[in-house]
Amino acid sequence: MDTEIKILGPMAVRRAGADYHLQSAQARVALARLVLAGPEGVTREELADVIWPGDLPPTWASALRTLVSRLRAFIGPLQDESSNPLVRRSGRYVLTLDEGVLVDVEEATRSVAEAREALGSGDVTTAARLASQAADRLRSPFLSEHEGDWVAGWRERLTEHLVAALEIAGRAAMEAGDHGRAALLAEEATDRAPDRESAYRCLMAVRAAMGNRGEALRAYQRLRWYLAEELGADPSPETEAAYLALLGPSSSPSAAPSGGGVAGHRPVPFVGRGREVATLTEAWHRAVRGRRQFVLVTGESGIGKTRLLREAGATMAAGGGLLLVGRCDVDATVPYQPLVEALDSYVAASPDRPLDAVPPSARGPLRLLLPSLGGPCPPGELPEQPVLFAALMQLLLVAASERPCAILIDDAHWATPQTVSLLRHLLRTTDDARLCVVAAARNDLPESVQRRRCSGLDEAMLPFEHVGDATEVSLGGLDLASTRALVHELWTDGGTDATDSDPVRRAYSRSGGNPFLLLEMLRHRTGLSVVPPAVARLVAAKQAAIGEDAVRLLRVAAVTGPSVAFDVVAGAAGLDVLAALDALEALLKIGILAEVTAAGSRDPDRSAVYRFRHDVVRQAIEEQVSQARRRHVDSRQRALAGHRQGSGHQLSRAGIEHP
Repeated sequence: MDTEIKILGPMAVRRAGADYHLQSAQARVALARLVLAGPEGVTREELADVIWPGDLPPTWASALRTLVSRLRAFIGPLQDESSNPLVRRSGRYVLTLDEGVLVDVEEATRSVAEAREALGSGDVTTAARLASQAADRLRSPFLSEHEGDWVAGWRERLTEHLVAALEIAGRAAMEAGDHGRAALLAEEATDRAPDRESAYRCLMAVRAAMGNRGEALRAYQRLRWYLAEELGADPSPETEAAYLALLGPSSSPSAAPSGGGVAGHRPVPFVGRGREVATLTEAWHRAVRGRRQFVLVTGESGIGKTRLLREAGATMAAGGGLLLVGRCDVDATVPYQPLVEALDSYVAASPDRPLDAVPPSARGPLRLLLPSLGGPCPPGELPEQPVLFAALMQLLLVAASERPCAILIDDAHWATPQTVSLLRHLLRTTDDARLCVVAAARNDLPESVQRRRCSGLDEAMLPFEHVGDATEVSLGGLDLASTRALVHELWTDGGTDATDSDPVRRAYSRSGGNPFLLLEMLRHRTGLSVVPPAVARLVAAKQAAIGEDAVRLLRVAAVTGPSVAFDVVAGAAGLDVLAALDALEALLKIGILAEVTAAGSRDPDRSAVYRFRHDVVRQAIEEQVSQARRRHVDSRQRALAGHRQGSGHQLSRAGIEHP
């Protein structure tokens, strides 16, 4: 008949649906000590120290014998075996329980271990069930009426198990899409263990998954403040990496479907950026030596700008640097958004009241601007720009005086003119500060947006480039070797075409080495020949940002082939030369097409050939073209080809001359 010993909560022994209780608090703690000691048992002195913490009573030995006799009488009838369950062996008391006896503490800790294993293997349902059951048990108090070192030690150990159960249940709920429950569990974990960094990382991940980046940042700030105030320590590199991950959209493949493609829960390795990392590292070392640096990281969408910032930031933090992180949003509502975000996180997470270190004249403007101090107030109520700039610079110099400081700004292509002005002021006024500013910006925006948004960043660099204080890092696609290393780490070889002798080379060719496109293709269940939904959405967004003529030219080019000649697609699109040239330049600017040499042609007047930089992008556009439009394009191209033949010229579909 099953028996359960319940130590958590009101202590009892349950057998056949009935609960049996010990009336004495001393007997309860003695039974708990014996049960949790297991087959090793305890000496009589160890048992006495638990029953009478502090000084032992003069008659403790005889009182202990009486208590042990009482326990034997209590436990004996609850066992199936008639033998004495509590014996003295080699000078130790040993409680021998039947095989079928369950102990709630042992069951709860075992469930936590099994839940962690289930989560690691991707069994979210089992992980959630086991972790929730364990948490429900572990929330109950442990011997609440008793004190002493042994009891305190077990309470601490059980709190560790409870927090672990809450984290596992929270992550399982997040992966199942139940973000509300995940947030509650993660918040409870941080409340119960305010110094446990893994609990805060869980909370940060949940808040980020809910789309509430501000709350995720505040969770990090709470942790950083607590560690500094209570322990005099900084967050671990793993927590700093999680903080950096809030910079932008994650490229983690954790959402990959099971059954082929990228293996779920595997982190994406960082490959193929040795030269760029070396440039950033060199800039950081110059900043550490007391010479302010500015690095502008540029590249097309999905090329890995955010990931480079994260990796560089993790390295800077591991070397003792202070990281301040901000981002520009396309519709920012906070004035000077990235610098305000970066400095606000510093103020919110600092236990040393950093405003005390700035001049009194700067404190008022900072309180009006920084959210952690009550701001931001409406723009019309803010002080004039020079006053704000001076206040922010004073605070930044205080931060950089503590230790070398890195400001990481993502999506800088959306920076407002006011933000760019502040950045230029920062660079002009901090030349001797231990400061490194790294900004990442897209270079594939439409010309009108690019000119409006990014020209200020380029101008901000000019005065500092020639003296070695500013550098541009231009990211291109990964090379084939790096692509192969990435695929080797991530791909379980599901969804491969059996006729494809080198799927990695094909993936590289179709993606052009763009990490986002490459990872999305690897994630997709049906293999490399299908356009992933995320890629289709990206291509649709790019088309929406360009003019009607450019879209028309693009669709003709997509159904024509990977490489096209200008006159072929312009004629088939029905555009005059100037309109077609404007459309072509727009497509070159946003990085969909690239100009290549007309292979085999020695005619200086022969127009260049234009190719799609990413074949998967060409396919995404081609799939949007209706059959009616395809027939029209084909008809126009045949008519144009006939005209050229009559003129003595013959062009292939790629625009290459043939004799």
